[in-house]
Amino acid sequence: MNKSDNQIMTKTLSWIVLFITVICMLAGTVHQPVLAQTSNTGPTDPQQLESFVDGLMAAALPTNHVPGAVVVVVKDGQVFFAKGYGVSDVEAQTPVDPQTTLFRPGSVSKLFTWTAVMQLVESGQLSLDEDINVYLDFTIPDTYPEPITLRHLLSHTAGFEDVANGLFKLDPDQVVSLEEYVKSNVPTRVYRPGTIGAYSNYGSALAGYIVQRISGLPFVDYVQQNILQPLSMQHATFKQPLPATLAGDMANGYGYAQGLYKQGKFEIVVASPAGGLSSSGLDMANFMIAHLQDGTFQTNRILEESTARQMHSLLYTADPRIDGMAYGFFQQTDHGQLTLSHGGDTMLFHSFLRLLPEQNMGIFISTNGTNGGAVVESVITGFMDYYFPQEPENLTPTEDFELRADDYRGSYFMSRSNYTGFEKIVFSLISGVNIVVDEDHNVLVTYGGKTVRYVEVEPNLLVNPANPADRLLMKIIDGQITIHPNTPFVFIKSPWYRNQVLFGLIFIGGLILFLVLMIRWIIGLFRTGKNTQKQPISLRFFRLFASLFGVILFVFLTTLALIFGDINPAYGVPNIYFGTPAGFDILLSLPFVMFIVSLLMIGTLIVSWIKKDGQVSIRVGYSLLTLVSLSILWALVFWNFLF
Repeated sequence: MNKSDNQIMTKTLSWIVLFITVICMLAGTVHQPVLAQTSNTGPTDPQQLESFVDGLMAAALPTNHVPGAVVVVVKDGQVFFAKGYGVSDVEAQTPVDPQTTLFRPGSVSKLFTWTAVMQLVESGQLSLDEDINVYLDFTIPDTYPEPITLRHLLSHTAGFEDVANGLFKLDPDQVVSLEEYVKSNVPTRVYRPGTIGAYSNYGSALAGYIVQRISGLPFVDYVQQNILQPLSMQHATFKQPLPATLAGDMANGYGYAQGLYKQGKFEIVVASPAGGLSSSGLDMANFMIAHLQDGTFQTNRILEESTARQMHSLLYTADPRIDGMAYGFFQQTDHGQLTLSHGGDTMLFHSFLRLLPEQNMGIFISTNGTNGGAVVESVITGFMDYYFPQEPENLTPTEDFELRADDYRGSYFMSRSNYTGFEKIVFSLISGVNIVVDEDHNVLVTYGGKTVRYVEVEPNLLVNPANPADRLLMKIIDGQITIHPNTPFVFIKSPWYRNQVLFGLIFIGGLILFLVLMIRWIIGLFRTGKNTQKQPISLRFFRLFASLFGVILFVFLTTLALIFGDINPAYGVPNIYFGTPAGFDILLSLPFVMFIVSLLMIGTLIVSWIKKDGQVSIRVGYSLLTLVSLSILWALVFWNFLF
């Protein structure tokens, strides 16, 4: 549960986002079984390492339908191994060149942003403990008494909700400046700073904007002059779209559907400091070397030794018994090794960078296919399993585990969630976590289609026997039960009213009920003929309004299904991800119309009870139907489609 960055977004609406879920969450892990090496010193022979990685790639690329990849390993200040696999252009069959072929590292870009921040801290232009509003020309709302600082941004504990809509663009004409992006997309603050790890692209973009403000240079130019050039990264840039001198070396990104590769366009990350980098594998090697050599690359220095070491030290953890965040790096213990890592995902490219400081070694991998996350997982897992083998541990649950068993059990949602927009339901569906406890007191955690077994070895501390460094900590924060992994993706226990099954019953059951009754009423209208006119007017109007409510609900859900079902064949996600379609605002107004209609239903129902119109059983039935309509409206309010 600590391998990769996150992989980038109720039955009535769950199938609306099914396609997102499948693409983001169901890529499998494949690697060739090999015998582990007996020592824990890492690779010592480049040729042996090449043979090992070749075996992994021979299985992983075709199995996951990924056209190409690059793998680079550095050790002791030098490139130890670098190789391209597959092709960067399916049609032209252009082989991947580790020196010149550009990949999109995605959120690995953040490490450059954090390095830039620490450069300015080092020079005294920034303070890690100052309210960031001091550095901004707009104001982050003071939702909580505690201000947000750069320490919070570096550790992803600023407390922002997550907003994915608008993060990517395919049309350069639709891209706004970094300044406009951070000013017009300020997310709601939903956690107190420093209390909950909640990974934030906006927080990283905000840090990049602070670099831009304080340095007086556009962020792209600052990084170019102060990081890329000193590191001789000639095949790397934050410029989007790519400059003409590099565009020809860019690997194409591909989806895979119906047995064919579907080429996508260049993905523009609007929040450029969070994921806008393009780089070759060997250029990323220079960046890894600089960090492993305490800020030095060849004769150039991008960080003072003390600053580099500070960047690699622990900045935040929910508890000393688990790993946490360094200054932008994920600091984790894996297979007995201290690691500094960061993953990165666009829709087409999936990447991972890991430093092993104790071995003076680093590894970087990037792929150019939508299922590349499985390839990345295969290589990183295989590399660690083989070169740093470890035996599973036989763990015994705590004697008083039953006292806390019920606290663990239940459904959870990720701290990296949306709270105030219609994306709330999407985040809930693709990031749900379920925890059960079996009869042997094993704690089974299911996330992303994968179940991992944990054992409580100390009160509130869970350990994965297969990987003892994989730990979870249960902690109560502001009255909520939270589970903290080794990364800034906290599990927050869901209250009963957030249960997806409940909302599924409300939406599906309500829709079916309204449609069935509407059809019965229409049939009854034709059967009874003139007798219908003798029915009390209050009940006739109630049926009219209830039918209208059902029709609007049907149109709303069906249209949402069509919009989210409009899948881009290259990216495997709905086209709405790149921008809302025409008329979407009209669609979002339908829940308000349903609210007005429900008021009319309530009004006519009250009249029918006052006047005692019709049979009591009919009025009771209509009262229950009104309660169903109110339940549907409550669900729409909860998921931010209403009010």
